[in-house]
Amino acid sequence: MHGKLDQKRFIELFKQFYPEGNPKKFCKYAFDTFDADNDGTISFEEFLITYSAARNGNLDDRLDLVFDIYDISKDGLIDEAELTKMIVALYKLAGKTNLKGDHDPKRRAAQIIAKLDLSGDKKLSKAEFFSGCKSDPFMRRLLDPNS
Repeated sequence: MHGKLDQKRFIELFKQFYPEGNPKKFCKYAFDTFDADNDGTISFEEFLITYSAARNGNLDDRLDLVFDIYDISKDGLIDEAELTKMIVALYKLAGKTNLKGDHDPKRRAAQIIAKLDLSGDKKLSKAEFFSGCKSDPFMRRLLDPNS
């Protein structure tokens, strides 16, 4: 297993980048996206490809990566439960402990779904996710700081 990251080592790597937070949940979801061949490890090549898309990719590359991480069930849609889990994971990653009021993950997920769901099925397709993120100035700046 030399030169490969298992999930435990992946979490340890993220702890270095987010020392104030808890990356465990986020890494659980992100690991599957990094592990492109689904062998339970992330090779150096898999890591570089995904990291490069996140770091150097254009807005569509980044949106594609974010969508793939958020789509926990890998069914091509993000539902409210998946989005809630991801919001919790991101809050924990950032070390946020106040998850009440405007920071309530379930409430935030419902608001995002309501805003971006154009078909009315209470789920986000990749097209709806891309369109919504591109049209929202905050999301656009967050995902593409050079725009």
